[in-house]
Amino acid sequence: MGDEASRQRFGVRDLVLIALLAAAGGVLSTYIGYLGNLINRLFGVPFGAGQLIAGLHIVWALLARLLIGRFGSGTLTGVLKGAVEFFSGGTHGAVVLIISLIEGLLVDLGMGILKRRSLALTMLAGAVASASNVFVFQAIYFSGVSVNFVLVMAGLSLVSGAIFGGYLSWDVEQLLVASRIVRRTSATGTTRTKRRSRLRYATTLVLVLALLGGGVYYYVNVYDPFAPPDEASIEGAVDRPQDFRYDDWRTAEQTVRTEMQGSVSYIPPRDYTGIPLMQILDRVRPRSEATTLRVIADDGYEAAFDLAEIRSNPDLLLTLDEERLRLVAPGYEGSFWVQRVTRLVLE
Repeated sequence: MGDEASRQRFGVRDLVLIALLAAAGGVLSTYIGYLGNLINRLFGVPFGAGQLIAGLHIVWALLARLLIGRFGSGTLTGVLKGAVEFFSGGTHGAVVLIISLIEGLLVDLGMGILKRRSLALTMLAGAVASASNVFVFQAIYFSGVSVNFVLVMAGLSLVSGAIFGGYLSWDVEQLLVASRIVRRTSATGTTRTKRRSRLRYATTLVLVLALLGGGVYYYVNVYDPFAPPDEASIEGAVDRPQDFRYDDWRTAEQTVRTEMQGSVSYIPPRDYTGIPLMQILDRVRPRSEATTLRVIADDGYEAAFDLAEIRSNPDLLLTLDEERLRLVAPGYEGSFWVQRVTRLVLE
């Protein structure tokens, strides 16, 4: 009885492995979100297309389940990953804790259907866990979104979870074990694996290194988690580049009443108090060749505005939202209401 109980408990090595995978997943989640925004921009939509890579968020829980082989390893990894993402300034706030918990639990439930491991089962668990994030967001954030649109997003996430979640984590686990970088805690319920070709190993390794390399570039050159929350740099095609500090402009505050109509959310009409964007730009003196303003957030998300349209819309404001700069953009779709603004770049 004691031996059976011992086999069900997580050892020190298991907990260290879970902590490492959760930390890596939590830190890289913001980068994966940034890649999702790039995909949305590529497809010309404000939201949804980024679900094509949603499966990358659950690789860590799947890897923990594959390597440790115990129920609960996926859930614990998911919870810790969500906590790391939350405390490192993730854009989804505390909601990410719920999402990560559900994803990890579904990984454990899916992988526990059969005693024997298999690629098909891993892909199925990854697909279901990945798609769950769409329905959690639907329950918490989405408003007025058609059922068809939600199902399309869930379908994209389902496919991504199977490929970038299940298939990738299966191959990475095989590569790690074959390279003797790590070993499985328990061999119980494993299936016999065929010898992999060098090409397949190389492909998996290149993909992992590309993701890690992109993550390093993102955190060094794009993401700015330590930017002052109420400041933004104004740069580019201007004669007087400078830093905007909200407190220095409080005497110029104005209030507008407007609504936000987004593709996936809606905020009814309410009052917003902030600094007119055009007044801020007049101070830095845009050059004659400047035609576009890029409003950039600390995680790399951005929206581009035609400078002539800004001049004709005095209600565009930079305001403080939970002590962080946010653009209020009446007349623009919700994806233009950039949160956590850190840079204004004129081009």
